[in-house]
Amino acid sequence: MSSEFSLKPTYKLLLGNTYYTKGYFNLGVDIEKHLTYDEGAINISIGVEKEQISGRITRRANQNGTPRIYGGAELRDWFQANYCRGQRIDVVVLAPKKIWIK
Repeated sequence: MSSEFSLKPTYKLLLGNTYYTKGYFNLGVDIEKHLTYDEGAINISIGVEKEQISGRITRRANQNGTPRIYGGAELRDWFQANYCRGQRIDVVVLAPKKIWIK
């Protein structure tokens, strides 16, 4: 990992049943301040190759206002091809509307 990303806010995401099978996930209160408060598009990079997925961010899905990231079938399929249920993966905030799932 380059030092450029080692200083970026990182969230340890647990791939539970819902996230693993639905293609979306929530981010917690400890990282939410680093992401946009605007509803709409978010850029999702996945894996070492940083393949791009068009995603959507909303804060209306959770009562506490934390962000939910939708990546759809493409994200779901990538989770299932690269991880097992119950694994923890890193979600790095690169910019308010850009994340990298390592």
